[in-house]
Amino acid sequence: MNLPPYPLPGREGGEPLRWCLVVVLLLATALRFYGLDWDGGSGAHPDERHVVGVAESLRWPERLNPFNVAPDFAYGHLPLYLLALVGGLTRSTDLLLVGRTLAALFDVGTVALTFALGKRVYSEGVGLLAAAFVALTVLHVQQAHFYTADTLLAFFALGALVFAARLAERGYSREAWMAGVWAGLALGTKFSAALLALPLGVACTVLPGGTRIRWKRGLEGGGAALVAFVLTNPVVLLEFPTFWHNVVEQAAIARGALDVPYTRQFHATWPYLYPIVQQLGWGMGVVLGLAAFGGLAYGVWRAVREPPRRVEWVVLGWSVPTFAFAGALYARFPRYLLPLTPVLMVYAARMLVALQGRRRRGTGDAGALPESHRRETGGAGGGLPSTGTLPSTGSSGRCCLASFPIYSFLIYFVLISSLLHCLAFASLYRSPHPYLVASAWFYEHVPRGAVVAVEEWDHPLPLNATGYEVQALPVFDDDTPEEWAKMEEALAAADYVVVASQRGYATLARWPARYPRTAHYYRALFTRNLGFEPLACFGRNMRLGPLALADDPAVGLGFGLPEICRPQAPFVLYLGRLDESFVVYDHPQVMILGRRSTRMNADF
Repeated sequence: MNLPPYPLPGREGGEPLRWCLVVVLLLATALRFYGLDWDGGSGAHPDERHVVGVAESLRWPERLNPFNVAPDFAYGHLPLYLLALVGGLTRSTDLLLVGRTLAALFDVGTVALTFALGKRVYSEGVGLLAAAFVALTVLHVQQAHFYTADTLLAFFALGALVFAARLAERGYSREAWMAGVWAGLALGTKFSAALLALPLGVACTVLPGGTRIRWKRGLEGGGAALVAFVLTNPVVLLEFPTFWHNVVEQAAIARGALDVPYTRQFHATWPYLYPIVQQLGWGMGVVLGLAAFGGLAYGVWRAVREPPRRVEWVVLGWSVPTFAFAGALYARFPRYLLPLTPVLMVYAARMLVALQGRRRRGTGDAGALPESHRRETGGAGGGLPSTGTLPSTGSSGRCCLASFPIYSFLIYFVLISSLLHCLAFASLYRSPHPYLVASAWFYEHVPRGAVVAVEEWDHPLPLNATGYEVQALPVFDDDTPEEWAKMEEALAAADYVVVASQRGYATLARWPARYPRTAHYYRALFTRNLGFEPLACFGRNMRLGPLALADDPAVGLGFGLPEICRPQAPFVLYLGRLDESFVVYDHPQVMILGRRSTRMNADF
């Protein structure tokens, strides 16, 4: 008899493995709930601020239409209704913190569902290892601190995959209904969940039974998805043209067909390569990121070499199209991969387990032998043990990653490096948000009545501008004589210039073909050739003891940031230019420049 494709020797995890899962979930909970009030309630994340603001305006039963408040609202309405409902039930006056609590809970749920998916497709051990990886993924930890659609989308999409995998195995009607309900909830959160039609379609195609039963399950799943979507987005039926217009507009922005300031950071970035580099730089970290994308490549390679099992077809039907779609977009926000990362972690765990199994047996691929495969093949095959997980409990009953030292070291190395990366990120939340510190400095050092120039499309500072005259710098407008007349007028009147984050200079100074004068302006501003000098710089960096991990938004611009912006740490490791969306919400770098002379020395 031929060897089954995914054997793994060992014993069932049993009680010790379940305790390991509890530890993973507790760790995930601690990381996600630590520092939820990371901005002191200032609403520093614009998308979150928008979602919470619309939810606050809803009232039962007289005001349930989000389009009456925000006609351009582009997400599904489920996050709005959920936040409004929970806020009403708890009678909380701080929906921002309620939303972040929900986001943290949903992401802990994503960790648990990762275990369920890994167990269903491969083994309990693969599921546990994958859940630990997701628990320690910085991308997930950070997004769990924001109440935006992406965290909820990842949870519901993963739930749909779990039930789609069960449908592919069993072909039961209830599995089709449950997969459809979870998919409908995902679609009611964000329309990009329409891609779930692919893995659900694959599940209906490969499930046991004939053509008639497959069509029936497909109709059941599709009907359940439609019902779940309508129940969570009832206004869409009444105002479908508005909803569809917003969806089409967002799709145009994501493709780059519609130009907006917040996607210009992706100019001259490479499809597929940029998302991977950003995940390696901060989203997952180098070690976990290599394991994740390496695991995906390994999974595809195995699928080419030999026919995948039914459940593997479902996972491939989600992972490959989702990465192909998200990686090709012009707007390559790393959070777009959030619904994919749990599956990548399952692949990473499966690959590492396969390495252990190969070394242990000396032949074949040893990913895992799940119960579903035993049902499909009619037994363990080849006389090999039909059970087994990794981490295995071994004969001593300990929950461990027992195997040969080299491969055990590899798994532990991935886990420990991910934990350190996560702890470094969480250290951000030990100190106040830079907007709060910069505003406090401003109130103490800048007299009332001063003229303050702030950049459009960035957070206006100080947070309370009462008593100050605020001038807007239209830095994102095209370099036209009209724009620069406004710029020169604002700068001539300004006593202070506030650069609240890297949004402007890190993007516009990198695009001299479109913004030649703006690029020259930033160079002159930061080199003290514009009549202003840096007075203060505020930020917070990831820390591991004496080591600070910092991004370098000015790399490649031909000028650097003022020396006072250097992290105050004995050792500094610069990670290069990190994606704007990683930095500007919870740890932006604020620069305050004051007028040194009345004459502008740079002819821009």
